[in-house]
Amino acid sequence: MEQLGIDLRQIAAQLINFVLFFLIFKKFIATPFLHFLNEGRKKEKEAEDILAKLKSDEENLSQKQAKMKEEMKKEMERVLKEAKKEAEAIKNELITDAKKEAEGIKDRAKKQLEEEREKLNQAAKERMIDLSVAIVDKAFKDYLDEDTKKRITRYILTNLAKGEVNYEN
Repeated sequence: MEQLGIDLRQIAAQLINFVLFFLIFKKFIATPFLHFLNEGRKKEKEAEDILAKLKSDEENLSQKQAKMKEEMKKEMERVLKEAKKEAEAIKNELITDAKKEAEGIKDRAKKQLEEEREKLNQAAKERMIDLSVAIVDKAFKDYLDEDTKKRITRYILTNLAKGEVNYEN
């Protein structure tokens, strides 16, 4: 084989060199490099998992926010309805109180008008009595005697007090 240019010692040395290179490469370069690549893949997978988890958490958070907004909206509507009911009740109460007060004012005004009417009627009666007595006294002074004047005055007073006056011609 030497004629072909093949040296068996050299092939054996190269084979030993290759085996030593392979063992050294495998132990000191390939294994740590594979370990490094595996770690990188693990870290990348963990980062992807964390990113997926963050996305799902973000979706859950947005759903929770939507639910909270909806609940807040419902609560606000409920509070507004209650406030409207309370306002309506207060309004009705105020209207009722105002009507009662107006009725009371009307009743007092009617009583006051009735009292004033009675006072005016009483004053008119007193004026009529005074006027009647004055008329009897002045007009019939010369024609009637004192006894007849007293009877006419008594008749006028009793009939005016009853509210009945009969006018005869």
